Amino acid sequence: MNNNKGEKDLSFMGHIFELRGHLIRSIFAILAAAVLCAVFWGTISEKFIMAPLKYDFPTYQLLNRMGESIGVGQIYEPGFDYTQELKNLRPSGQITAQIYAILICGFILAIPYVVWEIWRFIKPGLHPNEAKNANGTVVAVSFFFLIGVMFSYFLMLPFSVQFLFIYNPFGISNEWTLSSYTSMFVQTLLGMGIVFLFPVIAYFLSKMGILTPHFLRTYRKHALVVILVIAAIITPSDMMSMLIAAIPLILLYEVSIWITAYVLKKQIREEKNKMIKR
Repeated sequence: MNNNKGEKDLSFMGHIFELRGHLIRSIFAILAAAVLCAVFWGTISEKFIMAPLKYDFPTYQLLNRMGESIGVGQIYEPGFDYTQELKNLRPSGQITAQIYAILICGFILAIPYVVWEIWRFIKPGLHPNEAKNANGTVVAVSFFFLIGVMFSYFLMLPFSVQFLFIYNPFGISNEWTLSSYTSMFVQTLLGMGIVFLFPVIAYFLSKMGILTPHFLRTYRKHALVVILVIAAIITPSDMMSMLIAAIPLILLYEVSIWITAYVLKKQIREEKNKMIKR
C-alpha cells in the first residue's frame, strides 16, 4: 500500500518536473522571439504597432478605393497621422510601453512553439488513437489564433481607432496616451486570437463527450448573449467594434456545431464498426 502511494507521489512529482521543463522552454522561446522583436523594433513599431494610426494603412486605403469606385469619394480623410496625437504622461511610460509591446509581439511569434510544448506534455496521457487523430492540434491552434489576431489587426483595430478618434459629441479634442493605445492594441489582438480558438476547444470537448451538437443548438440564443458580452470585453467601448467582433464569433459558433456533429457521427460509426467486428 505504501509502495503504491510512493509510486503515485513519484509519478505526480515527475509530471510536475516535466511540466516545469515545458514551461521553461516556452518562456525561453517567448524571450528569444522578444529579443528578435527588440532588434527590429524600429520596423515593428512603425510598420506594425503604429501602422493602424496612419492614413497609409492597408484597410484605410482599401476602403477609400471602394468609396471612390462606388462614387461616394474617399471615406477617410487623406494624410492623417494619429501618432502625433499620442502623449506620454509618465517619466517611464515609454519604456514600460516598449517592453510590454516587445513581450506581446514575442508571444505572438512564439505561439506555435508554445502550443507544441503544451501538446508534448499532454500527448503521452492520451490514448494512441486520440493522439493520432489530434496530430494537427498545433497547426489548428496556431492557425485559428493567428487568424484571430489578423482579423483584429486589419478590421477591429482600424475601425476602433477611426471611430474613437473622430467621435466628438462634446466638441472637445480626443487626446490619447501611449499606454491607452498599447493596451487597446494588445487587448483586441490577444482577445480575438484567444476566442478564435473556440472551434478547437469544441473539438476536444466533443471528443471527450462533454460537448454535443444538440447542446450547442439548444442554447444558441443563450450563446448569442454570451458572445455579445465577450465581444464587449475584448474590444474598446464602442458599439461598432463590438459588432465587428461579434459577427465572426457567431460564425465560429456555427462552425463549432458542425465540428461537434462531425465528431459525434464519427464516434457512432466507430462504435458500430466495433460491434460488427465482435
